[in-house]
Amino acid sequence: MDRKVILLADVKGVGHKNDVVGVSVGYAANYLLPQHLAIDATSERVAALSKHKMAVSQEKDIVLARAQDLAAKLTGQSVTVRAKATPQGKLYGAITPDEIAAAIGSQLGVAVEKRTVSTDEPIKALGVYAIALRLSPQVTALVSVTVAEAV
Repeated sequence: MDRKVILLADVKGVGHKNDVVGVSVGYAANYLLPQHLAIDATSERVAALSKHKMAVSQEKDIVLARAQDLAAKLTGQSVTVRAKATPQGKLYGAITPDEIAAAIGSQLGVAVEKRTVSTDEPIKALGVYAIALRLSPQVTALVSVTVAEAV
């Protein structure tokens, strides 16, 4: 005889958080429920869980659409970052993701978090670099960053 429960956390060999699973009566009564790893799956709780899953799904869709719109605005754009450099074109320091995010914000008028800026290697010389902005796990925008000598 099985007992239906809603998992409140991932349980190895049983299921993931928010799954409705059938487990033995003893396993539910002696382990899952006392450890607060699950609750009984009543019809009201299952309905509330499905409503919650729908809301989360819609929210993820909205976030993805916003990221795609932002990527469309930013892809192909270029910004200029100025830094002190030697006569040979080497920078005295490296250009950080924080500086790139600030340049995008001031020159393009789009607020971007510094954690979205990903550089393959530190920028330590004058020149033009293609920088990827990871706006969401599925959406990436490429921005051209020109590093020029500060006057």
